[in-house]
This record gives sequence, structure tokens and C-alpha cells, in this order.
Amino acid sequence: KVWEDARGCSGSITPLGERQHREIAERMYHNFPQVFREDAFVDARSSTSLRCAMSMSYFTERLKELNPALHVERRAYHRYMDYIAYTSPEGEKFSSEKASWRRGFREFEKKNVRPGRLMASLFVKPDAIADPDAMMRSLYWIAADMQNVELDLSFYDIFEYEELVGIWKTVNARMYVCNAAAPLNGGLMPRCAVPLLRNILESADVAIKKGTPAADFRFGHDTHLIRLLALMQIEGCSNQETDMEKFHLAWQDYRVSPMGANLQIIFYRDKKNDILVKFLLNECEVTLPLKSKTVPYYSWTEVKTFLAGVLE
Repeated sequence: KVWEDARGCSGSITPLGERQHREIAERMYHNFPQVFREDAFVDARSSTSLRCAMSMSYFTERLKELNPALHVERRAYHRYMDYIAYTSPEGEKFSSEKASWRRGFREFEKKNVRPGRLMASLFVKPDAIADPDAMMRSLYWIAADMQNVELDLSFYDIFEYEELVGIWKTVNARMYVCNAAAPLNGGLMPRCAVPLLRNILESADVAIKKGTPAADFRFGHDTHLIRLLALMQIEGCSNQETDMEKFHLAWQDYRVSPMGANLQIIFYRDKKNDILVKFLLNECEVTLPLKSKTVPYYSWTEVKTFLAGVLE
């Protein structure tokens, strides 16, 4: 049943994901009606990945259903990849399997991925499995990825709890080192999000200058969102830990970037004509390392100054 459901669909957005994007769009529409009133302009851009472009399509389609007068532009050009999905040459080298940090990581994997019991429970001749570690990780990913489909099935029961935790620790550690603020990468990976942050700042300036309702959307990949969140020092996303055994205590992939992860930056104009801004991560209010008498609202001038310093 699982295979038949997944066959020929690798890398595609699922019907559950389609609905999730529509629901995020609908909540945003109702939470911030002033942004989407009358013929407001919506600029949507996507990675050239088909699933990202389809995510953009389902999201903006729902907005148009709620207000057909919206002026929506959808684009998925290769030129946008320079900021939506940028990785520097140094970042590519650091993330590669040949990077020096991988040696320690492989030892960490051996310690946490223990396939013996699982293989013995599934196979009459477990010793015949050429690579039991890889087999266990593959089964883990099938079990975990089934959250993205709507089959009334679960493979989690073939694992013991500690086995799942052990594999997740390795997955989480790799994601932390290759994308977040792990000291091991020396800030190299978060800085890959500099072009994306610059695009956000430039887009905000254009919208504020026009003074008319507008929304800019960027649809990309989890790794690039994680880098952006670390670069911006969004609450809980830029924690630093040097001990690989404690990475999971400092940073959790499922909290920072679950399925349908999104960062919303909401702009307000007060009675004094000053611009305030609020940040939502996965639709929950989050803070920046800035002082403000009106948290979670911040002065856009102060936020811009802070983020401009991050870009240097």
C-alpha cells in the first residue's frame, strides 16, 4: 500500500501538502485582512523545484479564491535561485561527504544507529543484509515520511523508541552543522542566506515606499530557511553548541523547520507614521535579540540597522 501510494511521486508535493499550503494562506488572509484588501499586489517567487512552484501555486490560488481582485504574479525563474537557494562554493565544500568534520560525524552515527535488534526482528538471516545501518536509516525515512501522506498506516511500531531517537539525533546533527549556527561551520552556512535576506530588505523598502497593500512571498527549501533563521538570529534558531552529543538539546530540526515551515514578517504603520514589524515562525510570535518596549513588535528602523550589520 505504501509503495503503490509513493510510486512515481518522489520529490513531489503530496495532497496533504497541497491542503496545508492552502490552509496557511487562508489563515494569513484572515489574520491580516488589511494586506489583502481590494486589488492589493502579491509578488510570489519560487525555487525552480517543481514541488516549490506547486506550493506557490496552491498558496496563491487560495488567496485568489478568497479575493479574486488581488493582483498576483507567480514566477519560478532560474534567476531567483541566486537568492532563494544559494549555497556558496565554500558552503558546498563544507557540506560534502569529504569534509573533515564528517569523520567525527560518522563515529557519532555508529554510536547512535544500532540496527542489530531491528534486523533480527525483520529477517530470518539478518547477517545476509549487506549494510544494516543503511537499511535501518532507509526504513526510518519511510516511517517518518509517511506523515506527509494520508494512509492510515504507521511503520513506527517496528522500531523501539530509543532506536528512533538515536537515528533522529544523527539527522538533526547533520542538519544543524550543514545549515544552522553550529560553531563547527564557523558561520559559513548561515551566511549562504545573505542574498535572501538582502532580497527581503529590498522588497520591504519598495513596499513601504509605495505605501499600498502588498505582500511578497518566497517559496524555497527547508535548508535555506534554516540558514536564514540562523542568520537573522530568530528566537531559538541560532543556538550554538560545540558538543555533538548535545546538539539535540541546543537545536531541533522539527521545531525550526517542520513540514510547511514558514517565516512571516508583518509590517504595520502606526499613527505617527512609523513602521513597526512583527515576526512569526510557523505562525507563532518570535523575538529578535533586540530591545523593544512593544515586543513582539519592533521598530523597523532598528531591525533594519540590526540586519544590515548581519549582512556585513
